Amino acid sequence: MLAEAKEQGLSVDEIVKAYLYHLHPTEPRTHLSAKEVDQGFEEAADFIPEGVPPLSNEAMSRENIYTREDDWNR
Repeated sequence: MLAEAKEQGLSVDEIVKAYLYHLHPTEPRTHLSAKEVDQGFEEAADFIPEGVPPLSNEAMSRENIYTREDDWNR
């Protein structure tokens, strides 16, 4: 699905919205294997443009992620 969307020039947001709007709760859920999950992450990573630096450990720290919510709850 991701590869096809990439070929059509769709954004990740458009792919997710299309998937969610067409997902029917009556359809049986299938469990993905670890290999299928890994393949999905690899396909999603293909949408990240070349040269985008990875997030630092500091950017991913709890203090930086939840700062606003912690301030709201004081």
